Order: sequence, then C-alpha cells, then structure tokens
Amino acid sequence: MEHSFRFGALMVLIALTLNACGGDLAGGSEHQQTEGRPLPKYGQASLPAGRYHTTEFEPSLSFRIPGDDWRFEGPSGTLGDPEHPDYLFFQRVPEAEIAFFNLRKVEGIYKPTGQNRPIPEGSGTLVPVPTPDELVGWFQHHPYLKTSKPEPVTVGGVKGVQFDVACANLQKKDTQVEIFGLSTGGTSQVFFLKQDHYIVLKDVKGVPVVIYYNDETDVYDEFVPVAKEVLRSVEWTGT
Repeated sequence: MEHSFRFGALMVLIALTLNACGGDLAGGSEHQQTEGRPLPKYGQASLPAGRYHTTEFEPSLSFRIPGDDWRFEGPSGTLGDPEHPDYLFFQRVPEAEIAFFNLRKVEGIYKPTGQNRPIPEGSGTLVPVPTPDELVGWFQHHPYLKTSKPEPVTVGGVKGVQFDVACANLQKKDTQVEIFGLSTGGTSQVFFLKQDHYIVLKDVKGVPVVIYYNDETDVYDEFVPVAKEVLRSVEWTGT
C-alpha cells in the first residue's frame, strides 16, 4: 500500500512538472508566432513562408509571407539594404512588390512640374511631404498620374484610404514618375505599364505611413489577393 502511494505521488509530480514545462513552451511558441523571425540584413535574400518582423523600419511591424516565392530586395541597387527607418521593400518573384514608407523619415516628395521625363537620380526637385490628407490630393492632381476614387481601408487596425495609381500623359520615351526621395539616395517610382495600389494611413503609433503594392499589368489581378493577405496579417508593434 505504501509503495502504491509513493508511486502515485511520483506520477502526480511528473505530470505537474510536464504541465509546467508545456505551458512555458506554448507561451514561447505563441510569442514566436506573433513576432516571427527578424528580416535579414542583406538584399536578395529569400523569404520562406512564415511571419517576420522588422528591425529598422519605424513604426515596427510584423507580417506573414504566404508561399515561398518571395525575396528581401528593393526595386533598385541604389537602395542597398531593403529596410531602413524610412522604407521597407520586399518582392514576390518575378516582379511583384510591397513597400512601406514612413512619411516623417523620407527625404521628401518629388515636385510634379516637369516630371514627364525620367529623372536621373538626384536631379529632381524634392519638396516636403504633404500631410496625409494633402498627399491624397497630391496624387489626384499630379499631371502625370491618374488615380481611382479613394476608398476606406484598415491595415493592422489603423484606418486610412486606398486608391490605384498609374502613369498618364507620358511621351514615348518616358518610363516612370518619381514619388518619394529616400534616405539612401534612391527613389520610389510609378512605372509605365504598371498599376500601383496605394494606401495612406494617417496615424500609425503617431506616424503617417504609406503602403503600396504592384505587379506587371498582365498579372496584377492575380497578385492583389496575395498582397491583401499579407496586409491583413500586419500587426503594428512600434510604440
């Protein structure tokens, strides 16, 4: 009888120990699933499916990548690292792209006058970025862009507006319209024959943020649900 009691007590102790360890592991796993792995520190890195979190972009965020055809790369070599405090780029092979911009960190926005020509890097006129409300009007009245009607949208619980953007009134040799000047000396652009979908968020942890996604015209519609899936997974983690 005494041996049975000792054996029963031992089994209870083991069970309690396993439960305690299991609780800690479950909590750690849940945290990892929420935060994900950090984005890599170099360009042209593959991004396997899973959740990632930023390490430089402000305000910080996490998001989930669906599928394995993604890479951590900016739109041009002039950007260097595709993540900085003012911008974040990542791409789906071969041409799709999602980008985030901190409107308080970017160097400025390119003045529309005369932008019906490709602007060599550094030769355009940068002006201060308008407020979020004014920025929507800036896109709508830009002489070399056409936009759809702004509609409400929510990303990570933050409300904003969304609209499509495409080049307009370009001459034969024109290929792009410059938008934001970035801290590394690179630029963001709207390219000829591409349609961009812009999202303007007025206040993400106190910061105005712009998001866009795009793809080649012939597959844009296929990328839209994928981009929306990524943006639905966004969680803002900055303070």
